[in-house]
Amino acid sequence: MDIKEKINIKHIPPIIAAILIFVGIVVFNNNVGIMGNLILLGLLIGTIPFILISYFEFQKIKLIEEQIPPFLLDLAEAQKAGMTLPEALRNMGKSDYGKLSVQIKKINDQLSWGVPVQEALYRFSNRVKKSQLVSKVTRIIIESYNSGGDIVRTMEATARDIDSIREAEKERKAMAFQHVMVMYAIYYIFIGIIIGLSKTLIPMLTINVDTSSIGGILAFQNPCDVCVGNPHIFCISCIVFGTVCKMFALGSGAICYYYALFLMMAVVQGIFSGLVAGQIGENSVIAGIKHSVIMTVSGFSILMILMQTGLV
Repeated sequence: MDIKEKINIKHIPPIIAAILIFVGIVVFNNNVGIMGNLILLGLLIGTIPFILISYFEFQKIKLIEEQIPPFLLDLAEAQKAGMTLPEALRNMGKSDYGKLSVQIKKINDQLSWGVPVQEALYRFSNRVKKSQLVSKVTRIIIESYNSGGDIVRTMEATARDIDSIREAEKERKAMAFQHVMVMYAIYYIFIGIIIGLSKTLIPMLTINVDTSSIGGILAFQNPCDVCVGNPHIFCISCIVFGTVCKMFALGSGAICYYYALFLMMAVVQGIFSGLVAGQIGENSVIAGIKHSVIMTVSGFSILMILMQTGLV
């Protein structure tokens, strides 16, 4: 077997990611900043292609589902004109149904090779198996065709039902849009709170308050000072925050700790707020990927700019 056949293009990003992580850990283990950036780059290369493929596949399925009702109605009209189901399918191949046209062409190709119409429809269902709508529609058509029932009336009724469901879905999305905007508002309010905390907390880290009346000087300490030489499990966060500081040059000491904490909070909040927004708005976590990207990138960028310019 040729080497090109062994390595699928989908395997390339994980391979590159593994190489970067390996190089970061083995070669640059003495430089935490470079090692952290290589590991982060490797994780991004390993996950972003998968996320993008999942999102584009979700969008593709949505476009196919939108064309199912007009396709069924045209298929029913062709059969009313006296065509059989295979003949009607061949006739539909001349029409433009967007992303669905590609699948109709494949069905017609299989019919021309002598594949039974039921098998061709079943294979179509398997190609877009992530779509419950396509699976249900093809199953209905196959069962109606096999039973010898009124397939024309079945298709028309199915198309009307899908249109009714879609209208209800549009109304739900219109109502949910307000909640999605609320999620965005909550996230950017959260970013504003982080900026406010930075403006008040970070300057206080350099203040030493004379408390001689009670026997000493009160100073704000680095929360990670107690972790020096202490391999306790609760000190893992300090290791993570210290690595983040060196990766993005956020300073050292207590300032480093809080800057890294705020950045991590913004990233985590952005990712999960976006996924929740997708579930609320489009009833799909995958659809929330675009919201997660918008929130996370914008929130992280705002904080990094302000931190690097010393405005917080």
